[in-house]
Amino acid sequence: MSFCTLRLTICCVVTLTVAATPCRSDTVPHPAGITDEHPWTVTFFNGVYTDRRFGKAVFNLPGSFEKNYLQGIALSRHLARFWHDCFAVEAEIMAARHHGRHRQGNQSYQEYVAALFLRYDRFPWNDRLHTSIALGEGLSLASKVPMREVQIRGNSQRLLNYLALELELTLPDHPRYSLTYRIHHRSGVFGLFGDVRGASDYYLLGLRCRF
Repeated sequence: MSFCTLRLTICCVVTLTVAATPCRSDTVPHPAGITDEHPWTVTFFNGVYTDRRFGKAVFNLPGSFEKNYLQGIALSRHLARFWHDCFAVEAEIMAARHHGRHRQGNQSYQEYVAALFLRYDRFPWNDRLHTSIALGEGLSLASKVPMREVQIRGNSQRLLNYLALELELTLPDHPRYSLTYRIHHRSGVFGLFGDVRGASDYYLLGLRCRF
C-alpha cells in the first residue's frame, strides 16, 4: 500500500468515525468531571526532534530522530463546549527547554507557546478508553534563533507560528490522568513569518493531570 493510499484511508476512517458518532451529550459519556469539576490541566512533556515535515510527521512515522530533545510543561484551561458537546475549546501556555546537537555543535534554548486548541472526544468506545484528538494553533517564541531550523530550512527567527496535533487517552476509572502524544510544530506559515518556510517538528509524549 502506498503512503498516499494509507493517508487517504486514515482520513476516511477518522471522518466516517466522527460522522457516525451521534453528537448528543447523553450518548457517549465523558469521564466524571473531566471539564466541569476539573477545568485546568497540567501536562509534562518529553520529546525528540524528527526530520519529518508536519504532513509527513502525521502520516508517515517515524522519520529520522536526532539527538535534539525537548522537555516542557503546559498549563491549559477548558473554555467552552459547543455543537451538542462534541467539541471543546481550550487555551494553553507552554514553556519548554530545547537541548541537543546540530551540525556546528550544541545549542540550548527555551521556547514559550500560547495556543488555542479545538478538541473532539465523542468516540463510541469512550466507556472503555476515553479518546480525544485536538488541533492547536498559536504562537511560539524561542529565546534564541534555533540553529537546527536555520540549517534545515535556510533561515528562521525567534517568533513563529505554532501548530500541534494531539491524541489523548484516558482510562474511565482514572479520569483525572491522561497519556498524550503530540506533534509539536514551529513554522513560518509559507513565508508569512519573516519569509520562513517550515522550521521544526518534535514528537512529544506527555502525562496530564486535571485539577
